[in-house]
Amino acid sequence: MYSVRNLRDTQEEKWKCMNVKNCYEIMNGDYEDVKRRFLTDARIRRFALLFLNDCSMEELRAAMRDKDCEKGFQAAHTLKGVCLNLGFTGLYEPVCGITEMLREGDYESASAEMPAVETAFDATVKGLHELENI
Repeated sequence: MYSVRNLRDTQEEKWKCMNVKNCYEIMNGDYEDVKRRFLTDARIRRFALLFLNDCSMEELRAAMRDKDCEKGFQAAHTLKGVCLNLGFTGLYEPVCGITEMLREGDYESASAEMPAVETAFDATVKGLHELENI
């Protein structure tokens, strides 16, 4: 049986020996897929860290505050594409769902899913900041 404590201890051990592969594991990313496309960990790291300067999440947040489904869809769609290209599966999945909700103009459902997007985004950014420091 795998307890929450064991899972947390395992994640903490991965943070201690951070590398690109561990970062992707912690972020629930698809390291193998991105490795096939980018070929080297140095290249993956370089492009993954560019995500920290991407404005799509802030644009999505602003559109959701304004209840603007069209701008929200554009921001979510952009974020979805970036996540797919970088193998950020853990963030891609909730963003994919919210993208379709906003495409359909369903603000209420999209709003209800924003906490999941925020949680996944925070985990991704945390992983990238750790990767940035190695």
